[in-house]
Amino acid sequence: MPERVERPRVELTIRADARDARRASEWLESSARDQGVPPAHIVRLDHCLDEVLANVFMHGGTAALASSVLLQLGVRRRPGVCTAELVVVDAGAEFDSSASSNGPTPKPASLAEAGLGGLGLAMIRSFSDDLSYRRSDGQNHLTISVRWTEAA
Repeated sequence: MPERVERPRVELTIRADARDARRASEWLESSARDQGVPPAHIVRLDHCLDEVLANVFMHGGTAALASSVLLQLGVRRRPGVCTAELVVVDAGAEFDSSASSNGPTPKPASLAEAGLGGLGLAMIRSFSDDLSYRRSDGQNHLTISVRWTEAA
């Protein structure tokens, strides 16, 4: 059986507001660096975190804004393959962003035609290697994973 090294998850609880989103980003960078996540993959996770938090704040409803958001980061290492998992837990409206799809969006001809919004889920999918979702006890649990290889 291959050796498996798993670091304990680290956690941060924030308020559902923009000031704490900045603190969350700083926490993610520091925690991921401490756990040996390569810088390029920290950036990928941070882009996803920014977008997920923006969606919680804008679309989660009053329950999301009145509750805290729990962030958890864990890293698993197996010979050659490593995975960092960022879990975002919020009390917002149920929404499975790992499966949601609005279908193909036509490419706008100009920035004026593009408007705002609608690209966040596509961005999260493009920066992550895996997304999973579950709803438990009235809370959304979104897990964002990135993988990389390391020499054994």
